[in-house]
Amino acid sequence: MITEAAGTIGNAIALSTAKEGACVICTSANLEKLTPIISKIKENGGTAIALEHTSNSQQSWENSLSFIIKTYGKIDCFVNCASIISPKMLLSLTNDDFNTLQNTVINPFIYGSKQILPLMVPNNCGSIINISTIEGLVGLDEHHPYTAIKEVLRSYTLDVAYEYAPYNIRVNSICPSVVNTPLLETTFPIARPYYKKYVQFPDFGSPENVAKWVIYLASDEASFITGAEIVIDSDQIIQ
Repeated sequence: MITEAAGTIGNAIALSTAKEGACVICTSANLEKLTPIISKIKENGGTAIALEHTSNSQQSWENSLSFIIKTYGKIDCFVNCASIISPKMLLSLTNDDFNTLQNTVINPFIYGSKQILPLMVPNNCGSIINISTIEGLVGLDEHHPYTAIKEVLRSYTLDVAYEYAPYNIRVNSICPSVVNTPLLETTFPIARPYYKKYVQFPDFGSPENVAKWVIYLASDEASFITGAEIVIDSDQIIQ
């Protein structure tokens, strides 16, 4: 199950995991946005369905998981792609800014985990993967409260990883630096020159860079890995 699969990174993850033979459940609050990726997966011989789902709604989680279990009997992997970019200076922050980020970044992981973990425990296996960001590990100017919220997500990920390790359920994060997506350019118009001072490689990362790590963390090859933070960042964290 991939939340916000209509986004650029979600698209890449859906396509890549389907190529590996996974039955991919692509979710979005807007079903029409999922049509292109579902069609592409099926054209390539993969298996995927589109599911209308609102990641920050507890009721939507209950409905979606009920459908998945009724249809497929289990869920092996949950990829949390829900996020938003909200760059601001500290003194310009409002309560609404915090609430929006909490609702968009934290709640989907909490609501999803609360519904999915009880379904994974009886099977004594499962993988949860948060698509986070390097900004939960480093400080940046003009990025309050985004970096703080991502650090909260990081802590939740580690706590859940520790709590559910006895059930052979792995919970990991992928922390990319700047990834070339339309969201980056439209939300933060000066993003390219701003971030270039942090990334010395010729270009930024690609959604496929992230998708390859999802494939690995979801697979049995990563059976001894939990609580990991996979950093995909050129050289940002070592500066």
